[in-house]
Amino acid sequence: MVGVTSTRPVLVLASGLSTVLLLAGCTSEEEGTASPAPTSAESSSAAPSSEGGGGGEDTGGGSASEDLTAGLLPADSFGAGSVAAPLSEAELAAGAASAADAGDVTITPESCDQAVDGSQIGVEDLDAFAAQSVTGAQSTSVQLISIGGDQDDPVGTLAAAAAECPQATISSPEIGSATITFAAVPVPDLGDGAAALSYTTTVTGPDGAPLTIPAVVGIVQDGDRLITLVTLSPTGAVDTAAFATLLEDAYDFQAAALD
Repeated sequence: MVGVTSTRPVLVLASGLSTVLLLAGCTSEEEGTASPAPTSAESSSAAPSSEGGGGGEDTGGGSASEDLTAGLLPADSFGAGSVAAPLSEAELAAGAASAADAGDVTITPESCDQAVDGSQIGVEDLDAFAAQSVTGAQSTSVQLISIGGDQDDPVGTLAAAAAECPQATISSPEIGSATITFAAVPVPDLGDGAAALSYTTTVTGPDGAPLTIPAVVGIVQDGDRLITLVTLSPTGAVDTAAFATLLEDAYDFQAAALD
């Protein structure tokens, strides 16, 4: 296989949002930042403020009129007892900075470079965003609504990823190596386009035993807004049918709240 060195850090070897998801989970447990989210659209009041998230000056071009927090799903949409925590620009950037410490990575085969790199999101590229992490009994999710970004066709890129790259190996001297297996996930016809992808990451755990982490990422384009949803299940496989329904709910909710 031909290797290619990616100059953009790979966030948790597959998706930038997963780094933020894990970061938010640790922060919530250690600092007590997570709190039960309201069970209606008023959950947006707990989402990132103008100082740290969607619509504020710190997002690099957002404004109060572009506040997207009202479009975030209420916590109970993710299951009874789910707990939501807002993700600020600082937390998203911290996830990227953590990945940057890993240095350059090598992705093989070469056809997988675009598939892996295309899943990355840089906060500095967004004009406005709102984001939250939601922890449930069996899984943790991150939802992001964003405007802007440097990808011309994010839906098309994600839709083609599994065919172009069914399996990738990612390695670097700093982080070791991981194998990621990709598969397309069927989703409804939503907005201006939708796609979803499952990816199972296998790494060597601290005890030397293989550690497998299944996750699913889905996106929907709705005009200039991009809805991104990531669900990770450390204890078992992600229910892809339930994920597709949740992605549809996320699209419908933000459309009703923001249009």
